[in-house]
Amino acid sequence: MQRRNWLNYFFLEKLAPADIPLVNLQRGALWISLAMVLQALNEIGHDWFLELLGNGGQLVPFALYLGSFLALWQAIRQVTRPQPATATIQRPRAWQVLLLLLAIVFGFRGVYEFARSIEQSVQNPPQYWNDGTSLTANAAYLLLEGRDPFTASTLGEVVQRFSIHADWTTPLRVGYFAGRVDYPSASEVQNAFEQAVQSGNANAFEAKVSYPALSFLPLVPFALFHIENVFPFYLACYLLILYIAWRVSSPAIRPWTVLLGLANIPMWSSTVGGNIDVLCFLFLILTWLSSERRWVSALFLGLACATKQTAWFFVPFYLLLIWRNTGWTEALRRLIVAGGVALLINLPFILWDAHAWLVGILTPMADPMFPDGIGIITLSVTHLLPYFPGWFYSALEGLAMIGTLYWYWRICRRHPEAAMLLAVVPLFFAWRSLPSYFACAAYATFILLAAQNRQRKDSQKFFTPQSLDAKSGPILTS
Repeated sequence: MQRRNWLNYFFLEKLAPADIPLVNLQRGALWISLAMVLQALNEIGHDWFLELLGNGGQLVPFALYLGSFLALWQAIRQVTRPQPATATIQRPRAWQVLLLLLAIVFGFRGVYEFARSIEQSVQNPPQYWNDGTSLTANAAYLLLEGRDPFTASTLGEVVQRFSIHADWTTPLRVGYFAGRVDYPSASEVQNAFEQAVQSGNANAFEAKVSYPALSFLPLVPFALFHIENVFPFYLACYLLILYIAWRVSSPAIRPWTVLLGLANIPMWSSTVGGNIDVLCFLFLILTWLSSERRWVSALFLGLACATKQTAWFFVPFYLLLIWRNTGWTEALRRLIVAGGVALLINLPFILWDAHAWLVGILTPMADPMFPDGIGIITLSVTHLLPYFPGWFYSALEGLAMIGTLYWYWRICRRHPEAAMLLAVVPLFFAWRSLPSYFACAAYATFILLAAQNRQRKDSQKFFTPQSLDAKSGPILTS
């Protein structure tokens, strides 16, 4: 009896027809937890994959993320299952209880990651585990010194200001590594890094500010008060996402909200690592949650686009959602507003040096980086397939984008939350498909599903029949 009462926090057993949306969301949350667990297994190191499976273990991350995408899609499908005509009793199955227990185990790991993120936030001097964090933090200092971050950023200055290691950098296929395709070993990167620091010639490492301006502008107050540790900002972003998830969830689903927020190890890793993806997805979540409000929603989309290039992949999905529900003119209005916001934030740097700004934001696509990640590029990295030209992977990305956009066009009215998954799927086919690109998709999907469920309970439809404003007409309706 005690066991059943405990499970009832996560699984509703006595089902009336009106309870089915809640039950479907609970089952959907179970699939989202599976997606998080699969991605979390990639965060605990690959040595045990290799020991257990030999060279075949190199494909485990590829399989884990592919499985997580399938689990997320199953979660999206789960929430629209048909309702029974009469009340029933449905107890959770053994595999569902097992998945719940596994999510709870990873939830305890999330508590540890939360404690680690607090430790990182008070550490002095900080240790940035990726060059994206150190370069954006350094950009804030450059701006306060009156220098253009997109022209003045150098690896030598970053090394002097922050304690970074060689394996926290991004090597390039030029200079020391010219003519190579396979990612260099840790010792090779270390040797090249030491030579670069001593000689001042760091062309073999990425040293440009490679994100739009809002990636470093929030860090300016830290630089102003000479606070080198910017980890508290990223922790605050994730905590704000958790608060939003709590607010949009109905009381019956909040146990899942807390559990998934803790068990979300990939997103905790991004937070602890100081990845700007956390801020970017905060804006994207708010974009979809406020999609009924023209100006607010477009503002958040513009902020996301001004933060990181990942948000650009979401723009066509957002426009399709608005187009399908209110028409192309409303979609065009919002595109103009969002584009205006993103442009306004970056305009000072465009006027400062337009070429340097353009080169900087195109860095992830244009610079000769080594192939890396957990997508299909893994098949070439492990030499199961040869390396194809860069345009081949770009073509695959483009085809994947066309396919996912077509699919979203068909389902966006019933599943607006599907954009959180479909928009990042093309990156799975890229030359570089880093895990951080996908780390935030699972919890973002859950937040939108939880918001849908609560709104449907209140109004029996996802979008309420109110007005955007006096001139815009009706808001999105199912």
